[in-house]
Amino acid sequence: MELTFLGTAAAEQYPGLWCTCEYCRKARRLGGKNIRRTSSVHFAGDCLIDFPPEEFSQAEKYGIDLMSSRLLLVTHSHEDHFYPQLLYWRYRPKEAENLSERQRFERGYSRQQDLPVLHIYGNECVYQEMMGLFKRQGQLNDLKEFAVEFTVPKLYNEYECNGVRFIPMEASHMDQGDKKGIIYIIEAQGKTFLYACDSGPYCQKTADCIAAHRFDAVIMEQTFGYAKKGEYHMDWDHGMETLEFFREAKIWKSEPRVYWTHMSPHRTPPHEDLEELLKGTAVTPAYDGMKIEL
Repeated sequence: MELTFLGTAAAEQYPGLWCTCEYCRKARRLGGKNIRRTSSVHFAGDCLIDFPPEEFSQAEKYGIDLMSSRLLLVTHSHEDHFYPQLLYWRYRPKEAENLSERQRFERGYSRQQDLPVLHIYGNECVYQEMMGLFKRQGQLNDLKEFAVEFTVPKLYNEYECNGVRFIPMEASHMDQGDKKGIIYIIEAQGKTFLYACDSGPYCQKTADCIAAHRFDAVIMEQTFGYAKKGEYHMDWDHGMETLEFFREAKIWKSEPRVYWTHMSPHRTPPHEDLEELLKGTAVTPAYDGMKIEL
């Protein structure tokens, strides 16, 4: 199974959009792998995790066809992980089905052709964010007109969609109000990986669920780097403690493979420095456009 990192930055991106700190200056000077956009991944040919504002430009840059997307797993509703305006442009009213191609073109619908249904899974905050935007735009009709189906999954239940099996688990990251985000155990094409972004240290039920499975790879965030420990994002110490948890829980099918993503420029060093710091560990710092084979 091929997986592509379309973005590996935290919300402010890397370098920070308005920042000239040491890390941001170095990232701009070096370019390449040091330039990061907001986090998302593409896997198994037509599946996505998270949907930030840069999704289409990043997909085009790295040769990913989003038109064929059939499954979208969303971690939470924060804009750097879910930007529903991009989904709004899928709108085509039912009446278009009875019109000729020329008539549809003359009406100027946002979408002219058929699309495969995009199955979206996310928490209630994600659903409300999407539906609220559609309503503000004046189109709150049948989601079929957007070629979308939406499911709010029950945590720790197993789901199957588009040949992908997955288990949503509670993240230790606040979404809206008292709601928390979701991290996922995902199995596709005979491979299993954990996607844990955004989340700090895992609650006991999530940790137990992770420990009950075996993985080919883990993708986890490293937002805070050397900053003071927080509970809603990973920092260096929490990241290393989590690696020890993985080892003790014996989660690996073979050799451990951990990829760090969701880097903040004011806390996590630029890519080349991070690679050097992680030598001798099971961790590889991901970068935008990185493709891995599981």
